[in-house]
Parts: sequence; structure tokens; C-alpha cells
Amino acid sequence: MKVSLDLRPRALVESQKKRLNISRLFMTLFLLSFFLIGGSTLFWAFWNYRSLVDRVAFLEDTLSIQRAQNARLANELRRLGEEEAVYVSALKLLQDELPALEFLQAMETSLPPGVWVRTLSIVPGKVSLQGSAFKEDDVVEFGKGLLDAPVVAAVDFPVTTRVVRDGQSLVDYTLACSLRDFAATIPPAFPVEKEAGSQ
Repeated sequence: MKVSLDLRPRALVESQKKRLNISRLFMTLFLLSFFLIGGSTLFWAFWNYRSLVDRVAFLEDTLSIQRAQNARLANELRRLGEEEAVYVSALKLLQDELPALEFLQAMETSLPPGVWVRTLSIVPGKVSLQGSAFKEDDVVEFGKGLLDAPVVAAVDFPVTTRVVRDGQSLVDYTLACSLRDFAATIPPAFPVEKEAGSQ
């Protein structure tokens, strides 16, 4: 059994115990700084990671919403294109077919008993008639009747020629008419104003 005895004076021993160990203090401070900086770095990295994950999720949701909206807009554009095609065909029908039908109806209404039509030529905006009548006054009356029709814009003065056909005196005539733009005769639709109290 070994026993160590410190034979130094008591005051010297106590002064050495109270002396500060610089190397041990630096090592302790270094370890504390390392753990503090490392923990702060890990916390900052984790916080940035969570922020980036949330940002990516938000951008993916926004992208999916944009894709859905783009699909809806594409479908709406396709539907509007189909409606436009219907309107274009309807407008072409108004411009091409309906004026001719309206003129034929006006001609049937305005034709006097003593006047008949042999040939009829219709081109966009113009009509040319050729026929015969018993009297020139009936041809003039026929022209005035056509002029009263809404689809007719103007009627040229008829060109008449007195002829004898099958021993009967007749009047051959040529009549030219200008037609209105049938689409322009349709009154525009005005928007309905909301009442003051309605939302």
C-alpha cells in the first residue's frame, strides 16, 4: 500500500488549486462553440429544407391549377370556335340565300295579273328580270311594288319594247334591282340594363 503525502505548505497547495487551467478552458469553450454552431447550422439547414419542400409543394399545386385552367380554356376556345363556325355559316346564309328568297316572295306579292317573268338572274346584291306584259303601266306598277319590298334597295326604270307575238301585241321588259345587305337590316341587340336595386 502506497501513500502519497504532499509536504508542500498548505498555502501553496491551495494557491495552485485556485490557479486557472487555460488549456482546459479553451478546449471547453471550443467544444461549446462547436456544438452551438453545429446545432445552429443543422437547425438552419432543416428550416431551409422545410421551406423548400413547402415552396415546391405550393408550386406543384399552382402548376396543377394552371394546367387545369389551360385545359378548361382550351375546351372553351374549341367551343367558341365551333359557335363561331355556326355563326359564320348562318351569316353566309343571310348574305347569300335569304335575300334571294325574300326577293322571290316580294316578286310574287308585287306581280300584277297582266305581267309575267320569263327569266330571273340573281347575283349578290343585284337581280335582273326579263319578261312580258300586256301594258307598260303594269310593268311600272310591278317596279313600284318591288321597290316597296324591304329587301329591295333600288329599282332601275324598266326598259320596254313593244312586240307582236302570236298575233298579240305585248311589251317585253328588262328590269334591274339592287338588293339590300340583309344582315344590315337586322336591328342590333342592345344590352339590357340592370335595375338600380338588382345585384
